[in-house]
Amino acid sequence: MSVTRNSRFFKFILIAFVVTIFIVIATRHTVLKTSDLDNQEYPREFLPKTSEEEVVNPNQETTNNNENQENAIKVEEDKNSDNAAEVVDNIEVVSKSTEDIQDTVDETMPGAYLKNFIPAATNKSYCKFNYDLPYDLIYNSKVYLSPPEFKKNSLFKILYNAVEAHNISDVPQVTYATHMTANYAYFILELLKRWEGLISVAAFVPDLDSALYMEQITQYCYCEPEMHRVSIHLVTHKLLAFSKKDMNFFRPDNCIVKDSLKIGTFKDFDDTIIYPINVVRNVARTSALTTFVLVSDVELMPSKGLISKFLGMIKNYNKTDVKEVYALPLFEVEKTATVPDSKDQLLKLLNANQAVYYHEKSCPQCQKFPEIEEWLTNGYSDEIRPFIKVKRQGAFFRWDPVFIGTNADPLYSEKLSWEGLYDKIIHSLEMCLQDYNYTILDNAFLCHWPGIKQESDQEWRLPFIEQNQIEYTEIIENLLKKYKNIPECKGSWILDRVKNNLSLNNEKLNVSVTDTVVDNV
Repeated sequence: MSVTRNSRFFKFILIAFVVTIFIVIATRHTVLKTSDLDNQEYPREFLPKTSEEEVVNPNQETTNNNENQENAIKVEEDKNSDNAAEVVDNIEVVSKSTEDIQDTVDETMPGAYLKNFIPAATNKSYCKFNYDLPYDLIYNSKVYLSPPEFKKNSLFKILYNAVEAHNISDVPQVTYATHMTANYAYFILELLKRWEGLISVAAFVPDLDSALYMEQITQYCYCEPEMHRVSIHLVTHKLLAFSKKDMNFFRPDNCIVKDSLKIGTFKDFDDTIIYPINVVRNVARTSALTTFVLVSDVELMPSKGLISKFLGMIKNYNKTDVKEVYALPLFEVEKTATVPDSKDQLLKLLNANQAVYYHEKSCPQCQKFPEIEEWLTNGYSDEIRPFIKVKRQGAFFRWDPVFIGTNADPLYSEKLSWEGLYDKIIHSLEMCLQDYNYTILDNAFLCHWPGIKQESDQEWRLPFIEQNQIEYTEIIENLLKKYKNIPECKGSWILDRVKNNLSLNNEKLNVSVTDTVVDNV
């Protein structure tokens, strides 16, 4: 009798153990899911990573996880489900649970429109991920490449096509090449609404920024069908490896976009790392899959239908110059205004004092393009056409054009930083010395996301300005040796100006930001 009781007791213990193991296995994805890294702290100092073990690996749940725990469990179950009806049911549950949150979304925020979308099924992402993303990040030295200009001598490394454009045979053949940090991700969504073609993004996302960035991108990939037109290339400092252990993202609970600007990035905790603006420009441009490429900042929104109208113009345009690019006028509007779709809408905003040409308040000479007054009074039509052909010379050597060009154009100088200002001055000078022509387009433009930039205190930039000026000296001297000098390009004048400024103290350097390198002639 005693043996029988003992036998039953051990059977009970065995069954309880098996049930416990089963519960642990069944719930492991929910327990371990990392869906928000915003509260993670960065190291306070810039120190090289010597091994992957040094990368922070937080396993923190988001506030939404606590509020929507049951929905999160359902979403995770979908990952292993082949039942389409079950997936649809779960999507409906998630959609209902977000109705209250939708009412609080800032409608003026980039990507706010996505709140009305529903995430695709678990296996139906609109993106083509590489390197085992978004569930992991696996790569080797063969794909961990160097930038276009300085290659292996560069301080930066790239993973090309972390997200790769696909199904693009019917997409208009002009690429919008742009760059960003993790806290500007949501501007991709606004570009997709206004740009019909491909988008090539180079994202500088060192250390944990890579996970913060890819979490947002993963949501967009499940929510915005047009993400198939986007290629994303990840860039980092060679001593700040991407945060592999934090890449573990699944189908989002909803399509409510978080405010990217509220995300803390590496530079918020370590300002010794510069933003390599010309590295990311080169990466984005050279990765373009089309002949024509527009290199632009991500906050500059194109007028509607720009690509199709531009390509229509090109078919009938008798191009006679080998070195020719197509410049787009730039504008900005008040924070309360809406980005205009057409020149007609733009002119109405200008007449109502709701718009100005780009940087009119902060750097008047930078974007006041040739014949701007005539462009504004020339009327408007639905067709893009050549307005005037000019050179960036003489009185307009300070003009900072944004244009549609090709990969045959000079690369941007990767030695210059965004913090040091005038990061495109060398690029424009080299194009001038190559005798480029700029055809300014009519009925086409770029408009900055609402909010007119005002002149502000830039004293914090002084050390970076001085460093950029050191680089200017060497680069300009080499350019003047490489090309036949064209006096109207003002290369020699800029060089003399830079050399003089290098001998001044910081207080003397702290003239107007618009006067540091380029001044009235």
